[in-house]
Amino acid sequence: MKKQWKRLAALSSAAVMAAGTLLYFPTDTLQNISWGITASAEETGAVTWNEDNLTWTLDAEGTLTISGSGAMKDYAYNTNNSPAYNNSNIKKVVIEDGVTSIGEYAFQSCTGLTSIKIPKSVTNIGECAFYRCTDLKSIEIPDSVTSIGNYAFSDCTSLTSITIPSSVKSIGNGVFSKCNKLTVYLENGSALTSESLGVDASKIRTYWNEDSLTWTLDAEGTLTISGTGAMKDYFHDSPATQKKDIVKKVVIEEGVTSIGDYAFFGYSSLTSIEIPESVTSIGIYAFFNCTGLKSITIPKSVASVGDKAFSGCIALKEVLLEGGSTLTSENFGEVADKVVTRWNEGELTWTLTADGTMTISGKGAMKAYNWDSGSPATQEKDSVKKVVIEDGVTSIGDYAFFDCNSLTDITIPSSITSIGICSFYNCSNLASIAIPSSVTSIGDDAFSGTPWLTNKRQENDSLVIVNGILIDGRTCSGEVTIPNNVTSIGESAFFNCIGLTNISIPKSVTSIGNYAFYKCISLTDITIPDSVTSIGDYAFYKCNSLTDITIPDSITSIGNYAFCNCTGLTSIKIPKSVTNIGEFAFSGCGDSLEITVSCDSTLTKKAFGDASEKVKYRHSLVKTDAKDATYTEVGNVEYWTCENCKKHFLSDETDAEVAKEVELSEIVKPVPVQVATATTQIKCVYDQDMDEIDLQDYVKNADAVGGVSVKVATGSTMLDGMQLDGSKLSGKPTKVYTNGKDVTFTFTAKNGNTANLTLNFLVAKADPTVKVAVDGDTHTEGDLVSELKLILSGNNTKGLAEIISEIKALTAGENTLTWKFTPEDSENYNVVTGTVVVNAQTTTTTTTTTITTTTTNETTSTKKATTTNETTATTEETTATSGTTSATKATTVTSGTTATTKATATTNETTATTEETTTKNETTATTEGTTTTNEATATTEETTTTNETTEETTTTTSETSATTGETTTNETTVATKASTVTTNETIATTEETTTTNETTATTATSGTTATTSATKATTTNETTSTTQTTTSASSTESTSATSATTITTAATTSVTNIADEDLCSWAINDYQKKTGVTPANAEITARSEETCEITLTDENGNVLDIYTIDPKTGTGTDSSNVEVNLPQTGNNSMTNWLLCVGAAMFMAFGFGAVKASGVLKRKEDE
Repeated sequence: MKKQWKRLAALSSAAVMAAGTLLYFPTDTLQNISWGITASAEETGAVTWNEDNLTWTLDAEGTLTISGSGAMKDYAYNTNNSPAYNNSNIKKVVIEDGVTSIGEYAFQSCTGLTSIKIPKSVTNIGECAFYRCTDLKSIEIPDSVTSIGNYAFSDCTSLTSITIPSSVKSIGNGVFSKCNKLTVYLENGSALTSESLGVDASKIRTYWNEDSLTWTLDAEGTLTISGTGAMKDYFHDSPATQKKDIVKKVVIEEGVTSIGDYAFFGYSSLTSIEIPESVTSIGIYAFFNCTGLKSITIPKSVASVGDKAFSGCIALKEVLLEGGSTLTSENFGEVADKVVTRWNEGELTWTLTADGTMTISGKGAMKAYNWDSGSPATQEKDSVKKVVIEDGVTSIGDYAFFDCNSLTDITIPSSITSIGICSFYNCSNLASIAIPSSVTSIGDDAFSGTPWLTNKRQENDSLVIVNGILIDGRTCSGEVTIPNNVTSIGESAFFNCIGLTNISIPKSVTSIGNYAFYKCISLTDITIPDSVTSIGDYAFYKCNSLTDITIPDSITSIGNYAFCNCTGLTSIKIPKSVTNIGEFAFSGCGDSLEITVSCDSTLTKKAFGDASEKVKYRHSLVKTDAKDATYTEVGNVEYWTCENCKKHFLSDETDAEVAKEVELSEIVKPVPVQVATATTQIKCVYDQDMDEIDLQDYVKNADAVGGVSVKVATGSTMLDGMQLDGSKLSGKPTKVYTNGKDVTFTFTAKNGNTANLTLNFLVAKADPTVKVAVDGDTHTEGDLVSELKLILSGNNTKGLAEIISEIKALTAGENTLTWKFTPEDSENYNVVTGTVVVNAQTTTTTTTTTITTTTTNETTSTKKATTTNETTATTEETTATSGTTSATKATTVTSGTTATTKATATTNETTATTEETTTKNETTATTEGTTTTNEATATTEETTTTNETTEETTTTTSETSATTGETTTNETTVATKASTVTTNETIATTEETTTTNETTATTATSGTTATTSATKATTTNETTSTTQTTTSASSTESTSATSATTITTAATTSVTNIADEDLCSWAINDYQKKTGVTPANAEITARSEETCEITLTDENGNVLDIYTIDPKTGTGTDSSNVEVNLPQTGNNSMTNWLLCVGAAMFMAFGFGAVKASGVLKRKEDE
């Protein structure tokens, strides 16, 4: 078993190795690998195919080598594939000498092939030999090949060039199909054409191989000569002579070293030629009769030009020699007058024509040159006669025209701002120069040796001044005064002026240039004004007669060697302003020299180099005499103060290293300012005027210091709203500081001493002033506090006002309500409370009943007073008025009957007053059960007699009033017999037929209800039927009023406002029903007698809608002027629903009871 497993493992390993080897090659070539693999090939990683007489070997680097002798096999597309077919691993093909042909489809689809080497033994390239070799970029076909088969290079999309020798006589169809990037190079004499090649003529180049050089002519007429070495000499037979009429341009590439004799003879279409710097000679007749040639540039490398090289070039306008060329116009024979020399110097171009005019053009500054490495003009100094500098050049460089002794004229543009040193030095024929005002700097010896300078010296007493620059004064002597129009003393202005003894420099001068007074050995005195900011290098070099010099505070730098070898100099002062000292500035000066440096200078001794031992740092002292202290001045002992470093000393020693500094406090006797030391607290109230404070009061010794001035201390800030006028502090705080704010004041005495005082301001919040207004003097007794039009507002700040009393309803008489005002600006105002007294009175409902026929069990009737046990009627001249008070929220009405059930005994007490006596009855009802009222009652302003009825029976009383149609009854009078019944005020408004039921019922056992209704076209009639039932085993007692009875009821109704909380709640419900969005809050934000505004907001306080509502009816509009009815759409409480259900049930049962009582029976039924 183990052996079998070992065999299986060995076979598996072999299979994997074989598969890995096979994966290296395309599938289509695997059939060819089954033979020809040798052991040595495996060892080297190469694969070998034996193809008849040839051997194909592919190494690991992707190089396919084909060796052997004889013709290569022809292969076929997809039926007899070559070893290389579709192999992307082949990068390079090398066909060794001996192979005589390349077979058909030999390298088809070798997409990785980039190069191929074809030997001269190959004579034929077969059909589709390199078809779809998409990476092949160039190929060179040897001159042994005579034929190329159909589509040999088709679809070689990367092929850019191919060279075809003239030996190729036969070429197939579509050889270069889809080779869109290809340029074909045909050897001169080739019989092939663009038509036979299938290539556009613009892509064909003709070439000639001339020894080491190759001449190539493209379709546009450009002849390019490439290679290395000298061009052959010809005689009317150069390579392109056959096609000279189409040659328009000649480009000789770098590497070609000469242009041969007759090279371009008679090229009449030639218009331009490019000659590289590798060319050193041009042969005879090289460009003879090139009648179209207009210009030619000869590099400076060309040292010789053959005879008649440019003869017959009738269109030639310019022969341009590069700057530095050794050639001259004499080398060009009959075109000598066309010779121009040109130099490219940085951004500028210098051009010298044959007539001696040098033009400088370009943009920017001219290079600076040296006398020994001259500028282009200096190189041709004997030929330059005139210089024209074009606009755009910004400077004339050093030595630019040095020693140009043939120069007689120069044009300087306004773009020039500076002229360098020796720029026109020794231009001995230059007598006229126009210097534009734009020039602000002129270098040393710029015009020395010119006639122009000599003439200028004679014009102005030896001083030559250009644009405010004193450029020359070398011939001066004695005392010289420089004019006020000079702004700078130029370089070398008085160079070696040995006769100069004294010079006066005006304040207009700002700088002294390099070498300005170099070796002015007789100069003894010079004053440098404080307008000068710099002293140049060598400015006073070797001025031996100078003994002292003062440098003004305006000087910031002293140049190298500025005072070197001034052996007579004994003192010089260097101010603090000088921050830079050049090298050897004071070297070689005498031992007696002292260099005084300001004590506060930033310069160190090291800055003075070898003169550092001569440096002394000194103070500039001012004496303060001794005196006693007064309240206006400080007392002291005698001392000195340095003006520079501000230090104090007890002696006048100026040497900074010797003088000893003292503290001023040790020698001065000041009178200090004494103020309160502890922090003082000032109490005040926000936005209220504070008592004026005189801060002088806090100074303890004001007399001793002669008074003080006061200001807020640095770093401290004044209290908001307060002002400091002198020492008086006043104003009203505009910000609360309950924890206090410190303000520090600085007191300064006349003697300069100071002291600080800190006051702590404790600013309390203010109480806002609140206005309270009530809408009227009297209110109904049943008014709820929340419905009062009680208006609270602050007259000096906004805020929220509200009533905070726990009282829910008013009582008759005075009601004291507590209110609270919360300011919106709570940071500065307190919350305040107060009270308001509201008057309230009772309300009266008047009911008059006239009965013609009265039937009772027990009746007592008197003319003035009638007492009845169960029923009381007032007749004839009797006027009866009953009153009922009701307090509701538009849903509850208290009836005028009270029933209290405790037992079965009944006691009735009634008092009636007749004749001219008006009786108002007030009934108080107290029940232990449920009271439902559907009728609002009337309100009056007068209160008289109060009658009380107490009934302790098991009784249910029902009173129904009905007002029909559109009838409103005010002041109704009904007369029966000699009786007159009058109602005070009756207000009833309904739509269609309205029935109002007023019922108060309390039952313990059983009850009987009688209902009377008045119908259409009837003045308000009210029938009262009272049925009293005493529950017992055998007895029932009943009292009723029937037959010819006329009853008139006058009800005076005063409608009260709906509660705020109900209106707000209903508004929320109404908005939610309409929009589906539930507001977070509803609040009454404005109120008047007729309307109120309810603002609905979301949880972020954003306003959703504003309802304008009548507080009595709950009707109105929203902000879109859409009508709303809050009691109808907004009231959806369970209570209302139950009330509606209860009312419906009550009406149903009531109607049933009336019907059962027989009231609705017809006469005929009776």
